[in-house]
Amino acid sequence: MSKGVSVIVCCYNSAWIIERCLNALLKQKLNNSIAWEIIVVNNASTDGTDVIANRLLNNASIPHKVINEPKQGLVHARKRGVEEAQYSYIQFCDDDNLLCDTYIEQMFEMMESNPLLGACGGMGVAEFQGIPHHFVKKHLPIYAIGPQKGETYLYGAGLCVRASLLKEIYDSHYVLLLTGRCGNRLLAGDDSEITKLILLRHCVLAATEKVTFVHVLSEKRLSYKYLVSMSKGFGLSVPVLMAYDFAINEKKSIIYHYISYIKILIKLCLNVCLMLFQNERIVTVYYFISAIKGYHFWTIRRLHSVVMSSLNLKSASKKSLSSQK
Repeated sequence: MSKGVSVIVCCYNSAWIIERCLNALLKQKLNNSIAWEIIVVNNASTDGTDVIANRLLNNASIPHKVINEPKQGLVHARKRGVEEAQYSYIQFCDDDNLLCDTYIEQMFEMMESNPLLGACGGMGVAEFQGIPHHFVKKHLPIYAIGPQKGETYLYGAGLCVRASLLKEIYDSHYVLLLTGRCGNRLLAGDDSEITKLILLRHCVLAATEKVTFVHVLSEKRLSYKYLVSMSKGFGLSVPVLMAYDFAINEKKSIIYHYISYIKILIKLCLNVCLMLFQNERIVTVYYFISAIKGYHFWTIRRLHSVVMSSLNLKSASKKSLSSQK
């Protein structure tokens, strides 16, 4: 693939925000030597998102395309965007993200500086489009707001990934278990699953607080109901992400799943007790309840099969790297 950055913007009924998102991209300050493009993936929108995107980008000098992905779901939209990309790095930009004007250049330089870096990201800063429920500010990481740890997972918002890794994951027909947002249904953890698969390929992750993006949060997303819904979605993904962690750390025994289940039960009980003094803990309680439900939904046998298949993937990746040396 040619060296450069393909910016992928996945949209679902984004008429309310897409113009601000694309204008932020059009204001990017990049070294002239960095090739880049904008790919807007219209994911079954019904509000004219594609019309607005075409109108705005048709007047721009930056290479671009607006494509339609009828199969609803963020994972399908992203996959379609990656298939259309022509450059070596994929910069995901959610429709409600406003990247700072040096974001793309800084991500490009981070990726170029370390050949083992599989993915990197910046720091989200909140813009509330209404008055948030008072619990929201206690749980900002759920909204991809604030600093990231970066070593074990990254936000999907503002995520930059080596294109060869994403294409390898998609071309392998590996069945992703966490399929992301589907219309108005929240299925969280898809971003983390991708970063876990990157780690299994013997790459590293990194995050920086020096490069930021504004995460525009609509009034609907600031409600208690939406916060709890997101917390539940992330909770359901916990058993799957733990299975990947076991594979990354080569913990092969099925007993680790039972230990993890017991630890979550203990954390649930602890947070129920703490809720008597800190009522915002109710959101965390829902998270752990969903994690427990996740174990029953996925089943420990299936989760263990994820570990074993991931270990095979890790081993094959290691052999491939050795043969390239």
